[in-house]
Amino acid sequence: MQVSPDIIFAKQNPNFRENLPVMKKYLHQLLGDIAFAKANVSSPYPEKTSYEIWEWVSEEEEEKTAPRIPLEAWTGIKKEQLPPADMLTDEEIHLIFPPLKEMLEAYNWLIVFVIEVPERLQYKALRENFDQEAVQKRWHMGLFETCKKGTPHGQCALGEEYCQCAYFAELHKDMVDEDLTPEEERARELDCEITYLKIRHGSDWMRYYPYHLDPDYDDKDGNPHDYGFGDLDEEEDEDDWWKK
Repeated sequence: MQVSPDIIFAKQNPNFRENLPVMKKYLHQLLGDIAFAKANVSSPYPEKTSYEIWEWVSEEEEEKTAPRIPLEAWTGIKKEQLPPADMLTDEEIHLIFPPLKEMLEAYNWLIVFVIEVPERLQYKALRENFDQEAVQKRWHMGLFETCKKGTPHGQCALGEEYCQCAYFAELHKDMVDEDLTPEEERARELDCEITYLKIRHGSDWMRYYPYHLDPDYDDKDGNPHDYGFGDLDEEEDEDDWWKK
């Protein structure tokens, strides 16, 4: 029989709620662990100050090929370390939830809510799903799963009113597959990339603007912006001049 993480936490911390000094000490220690995890992100990729444009891969390709790792192992934070929501006051949840979100951002595994959700429920969803597998992405945003796979809509930690899966199911119920032109597909990809950049980099998002997806920055021949790399085929031809 599998023991609930809530029961494990309660047994390990029997006086957590009743003993105020113990509770404060525990939360202080937890915040220290979260700060340490945020400052010590391990990556499977070599450290580089710049990347070549041909190293970039699409989001679909990265989802298939990027390394996967249990989030607990990656961050060093265990689900059982996080107190159940009903053992915390609103003030205590507000104390630890924002640092947890910032830690996840540092790991490029963002927890995002497309509709406004009470902070208590946000924390509850984060805690209940913290034992998930993460994808170690380099080029695209990774998203924390707030609903366990296979959970019926409305029966997750967010409840029927705030369930993200139910929201998207309702949003897409009347949608049909679209046959987009290359131009329309590129425009949609640009919108998606800008949305990601705003979430990932905030007010600095323009520093990472995807000029190659914006037709306004194409050259006179209609080729996408090349970030100064020039035409690679043309460069290869120039390098082979001595063979001719």
